[in-house]
Amino acid sequence: MPGIFISYRRIDSAPYAGRLYDRLCGRFGADQVFMDVDDIPPGVDIAAHIGATVGSCEAMIVVIGNEWLTARSTDGHLRMSDPQDLVALEVSRALQQESLVIPVLVGGANMPKAAELRSDLKALAKRNGVFLSDHEFQRDVDSLIEALESIPGLGKKVVTESGNGTVDMRQQLRRRLVWKVPLIILLVSSAIWWQGRRDSEVPVSAQSSGIAGKTAAAIAGTWSGDVTYPWGAKYTEQFFFQPEGDSLFGTAMFLQSKRGIENGKVIGDTISFQVRFEETNDGTTRTRWNRYEGKLAGAEIRLRILDDKGNPPVEIALTQATP
Repeated sequence: MPGIFISYRRIDSAPYAGRLYDRLCGRFGADQVFMDVDDIPPGVDIAAHIGATVGSCEAMIVVIGNEWLTARSTDGHLRMSDPQDLVALEVSRALQQESLVIPVLVGGANMPKAAELRSDLKALAKRNGVFLSDHEFQRDVDSLIEALESIPGLGKKVVTESGNGTVDMRQQLRRRLVWKVPLIILLVSSAIWWQGRRDSEVPVSAQSSGIAGKTAAAIAGTWSGDVTYPWGAKYTEQFFFQPEGDSLFGTAMFLQSKRGIENGKVIGDTISFQVRFEETNDGTTRTRWNRYEGKLAGAEIRLRILDDKGNPPVEIALTQATP
């Protein structure tokens, strides 16, 4: 079981949690870090599995953004007031078992005060927090890693293999890329909605909204496709799309590792989104981006992958997975 549990709210801290997950996996190993429900086996009770996982972890990192306390559900209810709110349950369980709980403040968020927290979370206000800034992210995470290294069993460094002969492309990439996906999938399926006006003359904006709504309904779910990257690597990549209105959430696989979708949009019959990852080369870690642009064409989604280096786009045709 993993030794580090990352607790976060998707609405305000998913990108930060993803970058943090990358760094911790690179330092301690992916098997030592739990972050998202995508790590839960199919058919398993989510709340029970999270409870068991938290119970086995030696440290919990609570990623706190500006809406950690104020986030609301789709029906307008305050999530923190919900007895079944998974984020609150995660933190409460860790505090009860007296695990090492480290609040990590992102996006300029402030440490919650005891008076703002419900009774089972008030002890969180007494824990010393760590601030992760955008400009000094790597340095700040290094300080967090130093604290985690003091935990017995977590201090052992990840050992990477090196060879003298010819190494295949995937092994080379894995040595250069220190990342694994923040598997940012919805805990509860949200309603898919769209608005269209049926008048004698339908305005262009309404027509566009209607098309986007149909596209959202059509693309929801799991898709996959074969892709050949410019350096010759060939993989079957998988995507999970969860539209909410004209926004798009889910995960996108890149080199067999999933990334959380960011800045996802559904406009007419087209979709676009970005994924972020950390690349380490010659001892220097950099944040990198891939942008995806696609269009629903019959039973396929035709995607173009554009990287931030300006390389020629990569084409991929996705087909929906059979339920």
